[in-house]
Amino acid sequence: MIYYLKACVYLSLFTVTTATASIKEAQEFIAKLKINYQDTLKINTFSLKYHFLNKQYRDNNYWDYQTPNRVMSQRMVEVDLVKKHFYDNDILYYSGGRLFDRAQFQNDNESFYYEKSNTVYGKAIINKGMGNFDRFISYLVMNIDFLAVRPLLEESNIERNITLHQNKETDEITLTHKVSDDNVIDYEFSHNPLHLVSINKKSRREVYIYKDYQTTRGISFARSVNSYVNGAAQPAYIKFIDQFDAIKQVDPRKLQLPPGYGPEIPNSDGILVTKEIAADLYLVTDPSARRNSLFKVIGDEIMVFGASGYSRLAEKLIKLIHNQFPNKKISSVYVTHPHGHQIAGLKVFAKQGIEILADEYSIAAIKAYPPFADEIDNFKFRTIEHEKDIDGTHFYVLENLHSKRQGFVYFKASGVIFQSHFLHIPFDNTLAKVIPNYTRTFIDFVRNKQLKVKRIVANYRNNNISVETMNKTYDVNI
Repeated sequence: MIYYLKACVYLSLFTVTTATASIKEAQEFIAKLKINYQDTLKINTFSLKYHFLNKQYRDNNYWDYQTPNRVMSQRMVEVDLVKKHFYDNDILYYSGGRLFDRAQFQNDNESFYYEKSNTVYGKAIINKGMGNFDRFISYLVMNIDFLAVRPLLEESNIERNITLHQNKETDEITLTHKVSDDNVIDYEFSHNPLHLVSINKKSRREVYIYKDYQTTRGISFARSVNSYVNGAAQPAYIKFIDQFDAIKQVDPRKLQLPPGYGPEIPNSDGILVTKEIAADLYLVTDPSARRNSLFKVIGDEIMVFGASGYSRLAEKLIKLIHNQFPNKKISSVYVTHPHGHQIAGLKVFAKQGIEILADEYSIAAIKAYPPFADEIDNFKFRTIEHEKDIDGTHFYVLENLHSKRQGFVYFKASGVIFQSHFLHIPFDNTLAKVIPNYTRTFIDFVRNKQLKVKRIVANYRNNNISVETMNKTYDVNI
């Protein structure tokens, strides 16, 4: 935090506390940097292990919105910058005991993403395309100070594109690198010892703070990297470098899919389709089935479930329903829990005066969701209490470790359950290697209530989970 505030103050007082140096001084300092980093300039193939704390700043996916938590992750990568080969294994440890162990790679001919823990995609794979290396490396190199500065050292037109500023109070040096008209980056260096202190990617509103320099096998690098986004006072990522090694090549065994994986998950064409899965109960999905919604027709009104994850989805679903039932009115949309990927599209419903159904805790979280601040007064809410029954639709709200309050819906007449993130069942019904405790919380409740279930529709991926699959899932950790 101190380093970030220091950087912010430095930037805000730039014209007062700094002096612009001559072109010659900029050239001399670049030459000095090249000498400082000369032992690392030839490193093009390496392995990196690090762990980090993720603030989940994009989706506000906290257990309790009032006390934001961080997700612990471990990452192990191997990279060949020349051949554009890489292997990336990322393990995330979520609250409630959920394990998300995923991997991706790129070789000469293909790039695939797959999951080791079978939590989300099972044995299915995602084709990432041959541009995946460039996407991956753009954020990976920011974790290693001597790789992060290479674009600066490789600049051929120093006179035109690099300006040096000297901080009179701290004696620190800032190099401003104009990569293009809309891409300007500040590199701040300490003078003695000569270390990279921070990088400010102005166009992307990203700041990286480097500290805890150590030397291992003759290579000095920062062991701690904090990333800030969108001007936030708290880092989005707190990273700790555990090990860096120069290697000869990326392990060839890691540049291919393990046996038994496939087929590819089809790309979504974005076209939503509806299917009546019970009397007056409709499933809405697309060919990829990555996200599923339901709506129920009750006389002249329609209740929607699970369609508020993002605005485009909400818009498309509302249009689809209006086209299919032009004489009926969408009266409400139900929210299972207040994570960002569940509620970000609620503005679309609110603008049409559609009532938002949610439990008391979720309503409070929605009201506190920063993107809604300017429009929240236009939202219409209806509080859903545990065991609420609306026209044969039963609502249950459980305490669990995925979200402080999380609900699901049971359509008694048809034996259908709609839920989100209680059951993580991939498309192919592959059983996950580790089952989070909130999954058992859900299954225990369904069993204790003796709900007669024929089909479970998940908000994500699998929209036809059987009771048999649910029961097998429960026994994974036993």
